[in-house]
Amino acid sequence: MAKSELELIQLLMKLIGHKTGEISKVTYTPQKIAFPKDADGETSLPRSTPEEQGVDSAFIEKLFRALYDNNKCHMHKIMAVRNGHVIGECAFKPFDMDYWHVTHSMCKSVTGMAIGLLVYEGKIKLDDKIEDIFGKKGPLSYIFSKGLTVRHLLTMSSGVEFNESGSVLCNDWKKQFLESSTKFTPGTAFEYNSMNSYMLSAIVTEVTGESMFDYLKPRIFEPLGIKRAFWESCPQNITKGGWGLYLRLEDMAKLGQLYLNNGTYDGKVILPEEWVKESTTIQIATGEVTAPGYGFQLWNSSSRIGAYTFNGMLGQNVYVFPDVNMMIVTNAGNEDLFQKGNMSGTVHKLMSEINVINEPIEMTEEVLARQNSLKEFIRKAEDLPKQRTCIAGGGWNKKKKRNTFGMSPKFRHHFMKCLDGITYDMDDEGVGFMPLLVQVMHNNYTDGIKSIGFKLDDRTGAFYLLIREGDTVHEIKCGFDGFRAVTEIDEHGEIYSISTVSEFSLDEYNRPVLRNEFYLLEDSTARVMNVYFGKREPLQHDIGFSLEKMNPPVNIGIRFDEIPGSGMLIGILNQFGHLDVGKGMSGFVINRLSDYGAIDALMLAIINTVRPKLHGVLHDKESSLEYDSNDESQRDSENITIDDDAIMEDD
Repeated sequence: MAKSELELIQLLMKLIGHKTGEISKVTYTPQKIAFPKDADGETSLPRSTPEEQGVDSAFIEKLFRALYDNNKCHMHKIMAVRNGHVIGECAFKPFDMDYWHVTHSMCKSVTGMAIGLLVYEGKIKLDDKIEDIFGKKGPLSYIFSKGLTVRHLLTMSSGVEFNESGSVLCNDWKKQFLESSTKFTPGTAFEYNSMNSYMLSAIVTEVTGESMFDYLKPRIFEPLGIKRAFWESCPQNITKGGWGLYLRLEDMAKLGQLYLNNGTYDGKVILPEEWVKESTTIQIATGEVTAPGYGFQLWNSSSRIGAYTFNGMLGQNVYVFPDVNMMIVTNAGNEDLFQKGNMSGTVHKLMSEINVINEPIEMTEEVLARQNSLKEFIRKAEDLPKQRTCIAGGGWNKKKKRNTFGMSPKFRHHFMKCLDGITYDMDDEGVGFMPLLVQVMHNNYTDGIKSIGFKLDDRTGAFYLLIREGDTVHEIKCGFDGFRAVTEIDEHGEIYSISTVSEFSLDEYNRPVLRNEFYLLEDSTARVMNVYFGKREPLQHDIGFSLEKMNPPVNIGIRFDEIPGSGMLIGILNQFGHLDVGKGMSGFVINRLSDYGAIDALMLAIINTVRPKLHGVLHDKESSLEYDSNDESQRDSENITIDDDAIMEDD
């Protein structure tokens, strides 16, 4: 696989070098649609208080608060379910409970359900060989994968070398997988590889003649009342299987409840009970302490007897605890990988300590007080507009009011007015608005930000960022004073909802700084953009200064960041062997870099790719001729310094 590894390194170098546009070898086709507003036939799980289901409200508050207070968890949404009833739920500002969210690898467990249905329908067997299912279609096919079975794909024990990185390098994933070599004899070791899940989806299509998503709609999604779901496909129109599914949190909970009910939902058998039991039983050891076993496309947990998890990276999970008939369901944007991280650790630790009873807890004044305390915490965490408490910085865990260094509302208004209609040309057109992880996973790479402008609506007082990316201008409304502003943007034909929390302040040089937190409401990532405004005429302390006569700054500096950040990217690359010292082409390159002491430089380059700096000059022909955006001395003379520490308080 030396060629593929070299191509991956080349792609990484292009990203580090801020190359834009057509840098991938995968044909791009827009897929992601806007979240559907209509949901005819959609059902809900029943609601009750924790005490009605034998759980103390104080425990639910303790769990929710522990995750909320931990700045590394970056919680988006959480739901607690016992006995099939929702006993606690919270969408942390600015997220919305009734909105779908990317599930990442959590959807692998749904792919496992599809295989269970095929087995139940008698269309395949777990020990069927892959070569028998697809047929030998070329002289090199299956030479190395001979003996590979459906069971090996289900248990992540195929040993096939073609892995996740290959999905960003070629169009025909099935062909590359089938012609790949193997690292070990299938079935003899565990090695997580999302392409195993993709091939399970390919099997569904091969056997049924329809995409796995279409196959599952009448068999799983519709019986569970799941009406708003979307699953991406590969360039060959095969459902991705291992990632790419968007679901509402409650619909994730329905899938978990199906397994808690041993395959039955709303009195109807959806999956065979035998399949559920076999899927949730340890089939192969993983070597992970907290998740020591793997079943059929899901992880077994060591926190409680029989516990298992539908696990997706960065915090998309259905944690199932059968011995207490309970689930914890999460969406987040943290650096959790394979249940290793602050969020999973917190959930498993607290759930290992829970005490429940199998009858309702008697209502007393103390119980009522604990219920009210839980409600009050949720109200503040959601920061509902009708009952709001101002969180000036907005976002996940920004509970401390930011210091605005004396910028009055009057100054802010006049400064926004002086920026109205002003545009700045950027010196680096290789940086995009969307987070890097979103670009890579959707094969939707930026055309580069060419300019940034501002607009003030005098009638409503609304303030807008105008970000020109390629030939498209994203007009993004800023939300001030803790209020969010939601904008739908079109990124090469794919629709995303962006919630923006913005704030003006003055830095130590008395320069205005505009901070923007862009939350992708349906994704696990967020983008942060700090705009540092340079010298303006006249300066605030000049004699005769007048707010009404304020002129726009002649240049700006911008510092981007994203959450999860560079640690996440490095962790993913390490997990799949592309930065570890080892064998193969990537190992050879990394070994040589280490020998010359350049590995630290590569790590720094990756960090700077996730946190790039840009500079811009006022869009004016005369000033453009006088200002060289690449001249560091000019930037320094005009105080365009970018405060790295101001990007994220918890970074």
